[in-house]
Amino acid sequence: MLRYDTPSILSKDKFAWLRDDEFARQAVAGINPVNIERLTVFPPVSKLDPAIYGSPESSITEEHIAGQLNGLTIQQAMDEAKLFILDYHDVYLPFLDQINAIEGRKAYATRTILFLTQAGTLKPVAIELCLPPSQKGEHQQSRVLTPPCDATSNWLWMLAKAHVSSNDAGVHQLVNHWLRTHAMMEPFILAAHRRMSAMHPIFKLLHPHMRYTLEINALARQSLISADGVIESCFTPGPVSGEISAAYYSNHWRFDLEGLPADLIRRHAIEI
Repeated sequence: MLRYDTPSILSKDKFAWLRDDEFARQAVAGINPVNIERLTVFPPVSKLDPAIYGSPESSITEEHIAGQLNGLTIQQAMDEAKLFILDYHDVYLPFLDQINAIEGRKAYATRTILFLTQAGTLKPVAIELCLPPSQKGEHQQSRVLTPPCDATSNWLWMLAKAHVSSNDAGVHQLVNHWLRTHAMMEPFILAAHRRMSAMHPIFKLLHPHMRYTLEINALARQSLISADGVIESCFTPGPVSGEISAAYYSNHWRFDLEGLPADLIRRHAIEI
């Protein structure tokens, strides 16, 4: 078995992983810091077909978060670049009926609003849990949770954060790791070997970066992303995992937005 050192933050506080500030810190300093975006439209809006998935607007309202913005209005907070979002709504919603039909699996499409405090740290101020409509075009089933005020709401809030973390782990592995890192390199590697001389300066520049990728991908197809493999066994989407990855490529992936600074500009993390 692999053995790793205990994270230093747990040596100071063994319950740190339960706390809101650590949950928010993971969005920018965890294993998947490439999905957080600056919020520029409120309420958040889905890009899914409303004829199938109902109204595109989020159920998060000003009343849910207005009291947690240090006296700012939502518009002021957005203008001052203090509101951010982890939006896993459109990635998961089309597949939830399939996922939730699997025994032992339960998932929601999630949106998480985070606020940048005066201390320079993020805190979650609202989490929306969504299920697809029971009939095409009807309203989605959704519930918005905010930071707790009693024991009952505390555990509901913990459960909501767990669903966000589950979605985050799924998107990290299925989209940002497998699709955007491994799978999307394959056509470039094949084209380079087929069309470029091994003596070409650009080939020599690329070679160290693509040296083992095809071998790793072949091994992944045998045990990691194969049917009943590690990904389908361990991640909430289960056998739907490959469909989520393929759908993201079809609906969201763009070559011109993958590099820097284009990706940061797309997420409104920097301005030009």
